[in-house]
Parts: sequence; structure tokens; C-alpha cells
Amino acid sequence: MIFSSYPEHRAACDQKQRQIAKQTAHFSGKYGASLTSSDNNVLELSLAEVVDKCSKGELSPAAVLDAYGKRCITAHNATNCLADFMFDEALQTYSPHRPLSGVPVSLKDVVDVEGHDTTLGFSAKANKPVTSSAAITRLLRDAGALCHVKTKVPIGLLSFETTSDLFGTTTNPYNPKFSPGGSTGGGAALLAHKGSMIEIATDIGGSIRYPPAFCGLYGMRSSSGRFPSLGCQTCAPGLEGVESAAPIAKNIDDLREFWERVVGMKPWEYDHSCVPIPWRSVDFVQAGRKPRWGVIWEDGLVAPTPACRRALQVAVDSLKQQGHDVVDFDPPNLIEGLEIGFPLSFADGGVSALRDISPGETPGPAITALLSSAKLPSLVKWALATALRWFSRPAGRNDVFARLLMSMGPQTVPQERALISRREEYKAAWKQAMKKQEIDLVLLPIFALPPIPMGGSGIATLIAANYAFLFNILDYSAGVVPTTFVDRELDALPANFKQTDQYAHLNDAERPIWSLYDADAMHGLPLSVQVVGGRFAEEKVLEGMKQLETALKDSGRPFIQKDF
Repeated sequence: MIFSSYPEHRAACDQKQRQIAKQTAHFSGKYGASLTSSDNNVLELSLAEVVDKCSKGELSPAAVLDAYGKRCITAHNATNCLADFMFDEALQTYSPHRPLSGVPVSLKDVVDVEGHDTTLGFSAKANKPVTSSAAITRLLRDAGALCHVKTKVPIGLLSFETTSDLFGTTTNPYNPKFSPGGSTGGGAALLAHKGSMIEIATDIGGSIRYPPAFCGLYGMRSSSGRFPSLGCQTCAPGLEGVESAAPIAKNIDDLREFWERVVGMKPWEYDHSCVPIPWRSVDFVQAGRKPRWGVIWEDGLVAPTPACRRALQVAVDSLKQQGHDVVDFDPPNLIEGLEIGFPLSFADGGVSALRDISPGETPGPAITALLSSAKLPSLVKWALATALRWFSRPAGRNDVFARLLMSMGPQTVPQERALISRREEYKAAWKQAMKKQEIDLVLLPIFALPPIPMGGSGIATLIAANYAFLFNILDYSAGVVPTTFVDRELDALPANFKQTDQYAHLNDAERPIWSLYDADAMHGLPLSVQVVGGRFAEEKVLEGMKQLETALKDSGRPFIQKDF
């Protein structure tokens, strides 16, 4: 079976790669020229300005695609980010005088578009066009958007990198030795190069947040049911209330504008799972006050490395300098959230995550490492956890890691239902904690590391997703704001770091993650923080993201994106 199927896998990969190469060559003929002054003017327009000019006839959709198409070709040649090209269809389906007329929107290769593949990075799903379009695809076309390309994803989606046998490797625009994040790495690399104005992404553990964090962009995970996700394929079908779809943008103003216009299209009329909530004003804005921020400095499992801690400190200092009320937040135990979330998300033993993998296909190292741990027999996990607790020095160093290890593994139906009940109690505890401490928004790291080096996913493993994944379990709105860049001098570890007391107290989950940290090699890579609200708090989070960006600027610490 393996020997007969492996050639099929290789043939599917070869066919897909030839198709992308052919499309790239074809559209390079049309969009391969240098940018003109008119193109640059188009690229500088905001989302609202593009819609306004297209609606007035001052700007044609063809002119928009001329500018963005050139950036698509540049981005793809530089980072290997595109999975499919739909320029001709974008023009054919264009509608004037609509809420998103002329706005170029790229689609992660999980979003169904009739007549095109939706692969999730699997060769078995390549070269098999789907027969219907996702709800968001239909909504965007009805709204006048230009859905011009699809972007690459890693195999099975669950990864901090964007690599697969099918697509090869997508690189970070800031430094090709580092990852653009996963699983929306292709879309983030494209946006950083101005190849699109908006990317439609999905998030089961951080995929709307890691890629923008790694590429200096803005994204916000929505609560499940606020943004249309019907027809967005997933690696975890049936995992209710964890995965959501939402946009990523190059700037916060376009992100917010896009959100409001999509909600104005009544997405619940396109997707039965969408809750009919219109766009709402924000309570602290109505009250004429600044929000109260609660800060979480670390989660108790993996401490942020120096650059990521400084990124959070920059945000805190900027907010305080501008008169914001910023306090340390005392949330419910964060490890309990992970104890609930990991086994609930992989209750089937991870079968669904790799259900479409072909014999001979290379699985992602991050998911492989996590599933290997989850599949260990209970007795073996108990022995490992016991060893971690009793034989590690200093004493207690691995207690939290051992506790989390014991929680992983396939679940019976009664066990899964018990986890769901426990999750709801945990959600209630979070809401009560935020209310009691009068917290409007939570500020914390998005990741313990800056963008990771290529090949680092298998070392960091998905256990490093804790800062983002927690809010999938809570189903909270959570956004990412870039704050600064790695600095080789400010963020360096001591030369004798492995002989320090700090290193001695790192647990066995932290040490592999911290081993990837190199401030000198990472110099100049973007750093971000996470802004979190409650459930269905999209408007509040977007306003908080805007206020944080304003505070950074007004305090003399603006984040300035690099031009590529």
C-alpha cells in the first residue's frame, strides 16, 4: 500500500507545484513590471478610500489589481506565499457601489472557492476543486471585494511554520531564516509585502495571531459565531467553540473598517452559525474614559524570553504614560485552562488532525511531537510525570509541566463531557475575575519567542501555543498589536545564561523553547503583544488595539513597518 500510494503523493505535489509555477509565470507577464507612481498611490489608499474611489468611478478594479498584483508577484518570489491565483475571476465578479467595492482580499487555503482546491496543505486534497464556495467568499463577492489569490498553509495547519511537501516553505519577509508563523503564514507574508489589503484566516490555537505577530501586522481572533466560517475547512471538524475565522490586515484602521463592513452585510444571512449581532458602540468610549488594562506577564508554564517581555513592557509603559489605568491582573489559574483545552481539542487522539495525510507525506513536527506525547499509555505518562516531579532539581521545577503532561490523551465520551462542563466553569471564573477587578482588556504576550527559526516547530512543539490557545478555549476575542523589534543588545541573554539561577529554574517544557532564542540572530524581527476582551467583544478589542497603537505613537514609540 505504501509503495503504491507514495507515487500518488509525489505526483499530486508535482502537479500542484507545476500549476503554481505556471500561474506565476502567466501573471508575471501582466504584473511583473515595476510599480508606477499610480500604483504607489493606490497602495497608499486606506480601505475606506479604495471603496469610495471605486464607487465614484475615480478608480477602477483593474487599476487596484495592477498595483496589488505586482506586489503579489514580488511577495511570492520573495517568500513562496501563494497557493492559487484568481485575478481574472476577481474582475469578473466585481460589483460597484458596495461596502467593499475594489478591496483586494486574499483567502487562506482553507476557504472554499468553487472551482479551486482547498488543500489544508495535504496532497490528497490537491488538484480536486471544490464544488461550492464558503459563506465568506459569497459575502465578499456580494460586497464587491476582489478575491484575487489564495495563500499557503502548513500541512494540517497546526504549526508555527508554513511548510509542507505540497507547497514547500514560506519564509518571513523580515528574514528568510525565520518563520512567518502558522498556519496563516502565506497570508501574513503576502500582507507584509502589500500584496493584499485583507487576509481571511482561521484560528484554532493562534493562527490569526501568530502570523501577524511574526510579520508586524494586525489580527484579531473573533468569538465563534461572530464571523462567517461555514465553508472554511478545518483540521478539527466538530470542535465547537474553539476555532473561528476572521481577517488580518496591515493596519488597525483597515482591520476595524473591514470588520464593521462585513458585519453590516449581515453575515448571519450567509452562515447559519453566525449570531445576528449588529456592530455596536464600545462602553468605555461611550462613557468617555480610557479602558482599564489588566496585565499578565507570564502563564506559569513558559516564561516569555527577554525580547517578548520587553515588547510587553513597552506597551505597558506607553499606556501608563498616556494616562491609562494599567494594573497586574490576577486571572483564574492559566494552567487549568490548558489542562482543559489540550485534552478537549485532541479528545480523538489527534486522528482528525492528520486524517487526510497520505502515505509518504511528511507531517508537521509540532503536531507530531504533541500527538506522540498524547498517545503515550497512561502508565508511561504517569511514570514520566512522576520522574519530572521527583527527580528534577531544583525541586518543583517540573511540577506544572508534569501536571499538563498527565492531562493529555484520548478521551472517552464521559471524560469529554466532563471536560466541557469544567470548561464552562472556567469561563465563568474568568468573567467573574475580570468583573471583580474591573478589567476592560487584558494585555499579555502572544508568544514566548520572537519569530522562530526555520525548523523550530518541532523543538518548541504546540505546547508553546499556550498564550494564544487559552483564548480559543475561553472563546474570547483576542487581537495582536506590533510594538517594537528585537534588539541584539537590549534583548541579549547573559553570556553565562546556562549557569544562572534563572536557567536552573526553567522547566523541561521551557528549556527547548528558550534554546531557540538568539537575540543577535533575531535582531530586527517584529515583536507584538496580545489584547484580549471577553466573548463577543470584537468592537472592544479593536478599540483597545487602536488605543494601544495611539499610545505607542504619542509616547514616542511608534511601530513602523518595514517596506519590502
